Amino acid sequence: MENYDNRLYPTYDEHDGAPTFVNCSLHILSFSSISASSMDYTIDIYLRQEWRDERLRHYNERGELYINDQTFRDRLWKPDLFFTNLKKGHFQDITVPNFYLRIKPKTGDIIYSSRLSLTLSCSMQLYSYPMDIQNCSMDMESYTFTTEQLKFAWKSEKAIQLIDNLVMPQFNLDDTYSYDCTSNLSTGEFPCLRAVFILRRQFGYHLIQSYLPTVLIVFMSWVSFWLDVDAIPARVTLGVTTLLTMTTLAGGVRVSLPPVSYIKAIDVWMGTCTIFVFGALLEFTMTNYLSRKRPPQRAIKPGFCGLGAKMRHQDNDKLTTTQMIFTDGNALPVPKTYKTIGSRLAGETVSDCVWRDNSQHIPDSMGWQSENSDGCETDYAASALPVMTTEEQTQKMMDEKHKKKAKVLDDRCRIIFPLSFFIFNIIYWPSYLVFLVEDYTKPPQAS
Repeated sequence: MENYDNRLYPTYDEHDGAPTFVNCSLHILSFSSISASSMDYTIDIYLRQEWRDERLRHYNERGELYINDQTFRDRLWKPDLFFTNLKKGHFQDITVPNFYLRIKPKTGDIIYSSRLSLTLSCSMQLYSYPMDIQNCSMDMESYTFTTEQLKFAWKSEKAIQLIDNLVMPQFNLDDTYSYDCTSNLSTGEFPCLRAVFILRRQFGYHLIQSYLPTVLIVFMSWVSFWLDVDAIPARVTLGVTTLLTMTTLAGGVRVSLPPVSYIKAIDVWMGTCTIFVFGALLEFTMTNYLSRKRPPQRAIKPGFCGLGAKMRHQDNDKLTTTQMIFTDGNALPVPKTYKTIGSRLAGETVSDCVWRDNSQHIPDSMGWQSENSDGCETDYAASALPVMTTEEQTQKMMDEKHKKKAKVLDDRCRIIFPLSFFIFNIIYWPSYLVFLVEDYTKPPQAS
């Protein structure tokens, strides 16, 4: 090692200018912390690099040299390999530095193995989340040497090996492949290797935590259709509670995801379920409006008899009724025994009269008279007045009619809402599990 210069790559002094070849391989120990929110994953690996450095040829009767000394390692030339998509990482050094060097005596072949913990970025596409498949890569590149000086290559066709019984949270490792990703930059062509991991998200967790609760909430909102029309507190409480619960669940899903601009599969599901729950609440509003609808009342014009007015008939001292019929905007008292004289004003609204102080003379064609609170008498006439039921009877009939309409709306929604939700599920699940399923294509040079 007296004349050894670790600043020069092994083939630097060769006249043919051949680059130094470095063969790489990976042994995966664990996957952890695969995060969609930060779009990265953590991996523990054994990184093995092999190259030939003839300056280290020697004759040793014991065979290969096994070295675990950091001082000696620092004196050797090593490939300046770095990870282009690295966020953070470190060498393992518990209980001793986790690396070794193996040098063959006659050829100078070197095997350099080290254990690394890396957090690498992964550009995830979340269109089908949580039924997505992600391609996460590990890129290794030379920082200083170009392909004229250094070349990387995978050791064999199966350069990526996995530990037995590898278990990952929320994901399954479907496949791995590797290829050469040498890139030509403005500063030169630098050697590069890429390992790709195909990760399929496990759907069971999201089925239990997101999909089943939202289905139950939607079903619960439909209970309102079976409640009585007059059960207003129960229907309001049910509608508002289900809507707030749905909003809370949707917010909890968004917390674990990055704020991407496109629509994800879980967004379609949560949005549709929220619409169904909100629709049930709107249906209650419409039902309540129909059940409480009132017929329009005609306004009473000023100029009627006062509150102290006393009504009397020519043949009777007092009238025994307070029923009033509007005629041309005026309110006239009608005795209960009076039937009809015509149909000129048929269909006028019947209402109780609110008497106002006034004296107005109408020819006494019917022989009716009134005496107001001031003692004046006023004659009233109506050439054609229809006989109608009292306001209470009419209102009761209208209430029953509107309640019947509200119940019909409830009956129809009992069928429309479940049927619409069933059709949505028929479209949603095949779309994301069959037709829109994400697939991956290996590059031609991948192994």
